[in-house]
Amino acid sequence: MPTITEKLLLERGRPKSTQLEKIKSLNLSDLSLENADLDSTLLRRLTSLEELDVSGNLLTELPASLPLPALRRLNCANNQLEEVTSLKQFRMLEELSLEDNLYMTISDSYKLMFLLPKLRRLSGKEITSTANHVRFVTSEELSRRVSSLWERSFQERLPSSPSAAQARVLGKEFVKAAETQVKYGASSLSDYTKWRVKMIARELLSSRLGLQCEASSEEEDLSECESGSDVREEAGSEQNRVPAAKRKEISSESSPRKKTCLSAADDITQSAERSPRRCVRFENVSTATDKAGLSPGVKLRESPRKSVQSLRSPRKLDQSQQSPMKAAQSQQSSRKTVQSQQSPSKSIKKAEHSEQSLRKPVVIKESPRKADQPKAAVSQPDSSLDTLRKSPRKRQEKEPAKKGQGEEGEEEQGSRTPRRTSKDPITMKPLHFLQCHSKQNSPDDFSTQLWACAFEPRIDSSGGSRGHSSRTVATCGGESVCIIDCETGSVLNKYKVSGEEFFCLAWSMMTLLTGDGRGHRVSVLAAAGRRGVVKLIHPKASLAYGEFRASRRAVSTLCFSPAQESFLFTGTYDKKIILWDIGGLDCEYKFKVSQLLILEAASIPLHLRLVPSAPEHHLLAGCEDGLLLFDIQLSKNQLKRSSELEFQFPVYKKEEEENEFRLIDSLSFLSNDIVVSKSAMQGSIYLWSWSKTLASRRKSREVEVEILAELQWSSTELPYISLSTCPGEDYVVCGDEKGDLWTYEVSQCLRAGAKTDKMIPPTQILEWPVPNRKGHGPIAGTSVNSVAMDPELQYLVALTDKNIAAVWRRA
Repeated sequence: MPTITEKLLLERGRPKSTQLEKIKSLNLSDLSLENADLDSTLLRRLTSLEELDVSGNLLTELPASLPLPALRRLNCANNQLEEVTSLKQFRMLEELSLEDNLYMTISDSYKLMFLLPKLRRLSGKEITSTANHVRFVTSEELSRRVSSLWERSFQERLPSSPSAAQARVLGKEFVKAAETQVKYGASSLSDYTKWRVKMIARELLSSRLGLQCEASSEEEDLSECESGSDVREEAGSEQNRVPAAKRKEISSESSPRKKTCLSAADDITQSAERSPRRCVRFENVSTATDKAGLSPGVKLRESPRKSVQSLRSPRKLDQSQQSPMKAAQSQQSSRKTVQSQQSPSKSIKKAEHSEQSLRKPVVIKESPRKADQPKAAVSQPDSSLDTLRKSPRKRQEKEPAKKGQGEEGEEEQGSRTPRRTSKDPITMKPLHFLQCHSKQNSPDDFSTQLWACAFEPRIDSSGGSRGHSSRTVATCGGESVCIIDCETGSVLNKYKVSGEEFFCLAWSMMTLLTGDGRGHRVSVLAAAGRRGVVKLIHPKASLAYGEFRASRRAVSTLCFSPAQESFLFTGTYDKKIILWDIGGLDCEYKFKVSQLLILEAASIPLHLRLVPSAPEHHLLAGCEDGLLLFDIQLSKNQLKRSSELEFQFPVYKKEEEENEFRLIDSLSFLSNDIVVSKSAMQGSIYLWSWSKTLASRRKSREVEVEILAELQWSSTELPYISLSTCPGEDYVVCGDEKGDLWTYEVSQCLRAGAKTDKMIPPTQILEWPVPNRKGHGPIAGTSVNSVAMDPELQYLVALTDKNIAAVWRRA
């Protein structure tokens, strides 16, 4: 793309001149310009410019400080504009073109009609009549309704001689109430209505209370009434980013970039709303303690998702109830006795570890979820908040030395950590604890189990994905899929399907074709679960643009091909793995799904991984009855295939009467050659060589894996606890049944190369931070079902059995 220079402007400007000040028309179309390429200092000199064409570029917004006093016509078609309020600086604008900007909505059009008093044509349509109605009739009606709300609900609450602080608090509450309670017009205009109502409410406060609330400072001034939360609210809901008619069964339930936070709950009792088709992972009657916030005799039932069909062997259903190992573990400490259903708030802020002293208090911040909820809550630590003490639990195995704990300071948000040297240990600190998958947004829901999480691939400037870090993670569990900003803890989007239970998700990068045939790289999220239907989601557009039925049974796992971006593998409860081509995308979100391959797994597939060195040839499938290898080459004519190989692990030789150790509940690659896997109830994690294992293959269909190392892990009997790897850092993480995270830095072990028979202890165990909720005491840990890390290991996300998503950040 060319650099925007004075010479370029003079060449593309009309009439021809040697001075920028004399140019009246400028064509900067089709230059692949991005926001940073627009030099405001240079463009300000175009004081006579009347017509500007920046169509066919990559702009998401125009510079806010770009005064072009004479500008009459502006063409921004075929860009990636996401917001329009920056255009208000062009007060003389009469004609504006915004065609083929995928994220523009009708609410954005109404904002422009209000902000630009002389605008008469928008995207080729005459809008004078509609614009006048928006500017005068609609504004008058909204003003009347806002004034009525003030007089009805707030005027009497104002003291006769209010202090500045009292006026400010009441003003904040009033603005928030106006945004949520004042309704007018079609639902598709709710974004515009909310934005305009906020503006009118501020004007009313300014006239009646003397509160000066500048529109440019709305985030700092008026969003604070989300008491105690780090809420960042934009003028509009992502719900309206695309036409409502295109929305499928999934709906967006949360405002974008808005953290959804818990209010304090009463004593917790276990919800009986378990999926009737889910097999019981363990059933335990615990005596509650005051610290756990549980009522005496609460029966706690935890069940894995693999319940649409029972496990391969019935004896695996109630093992924790029968096992002496489990009984012995439960006697070690009182913390093990209580498996708490209580959950921290959706916005529990950082809880720093301390080895020798009390932990820092965790502030539980609350945010009203509905308009009728109170707008005030504690936002700062006070003397009534209990502190967090180090867990008294001691492990049977030798506790490895903790690294990087006891640090009191908090890092500045957004900080980046360079890739470590061999001497720099990796230290993670808790950042957020979120409860964003609650049924009906209930703060008392601690029964929803969260099953899968994955970081969004990041698009680089060239349109590809090169493994850069992303701070956006997708999580699924219960009826919803959430998109979360790890740094802020904000739930950017929430997609819900009533009656569904989501088990799995996967990301892919795809090319979206615009109306003129241009392509834009976008991220697409696939999610599926109990109903057997795969939902296809375009998160940036807040749109579930399609779906298809993968099976009449539940979908247990999803995996996109890195070699073919539209190839999606689904593993289902009918013991099949199917390869689908979901096709490309166009501006109308049309797509076509075709079935390419059917793989017979013989048992339920739980994890699918394409071999990095041959992603078009080999697929590994971790199933309930073992680890299988499939040939997936499409050059062969055979549509239905069975597995080529079954891998044999040393733990199989320890086969017991009630356990064959064949349920592979974790599978990942640490490099092109190193595979990390574990069996349920194995008590350890295997690192093994793909190439050496394949080389040792004989004529038999079974092959012994070449173990490189064995990592010590929890002796829990709970299945379906999944690990994750970060290849760039040689880092392995796996949660356990208590909420702890076992971390392994295996670079030294891998450099050694030689196989070791000695069990390798974890580098560090990140203990459950035991956050406090005011009035309820410490919240006990719970089973961690899934973990995920971004490629640069800046963030770590752990999902639990009690509707808690824990976000850790690298220190």
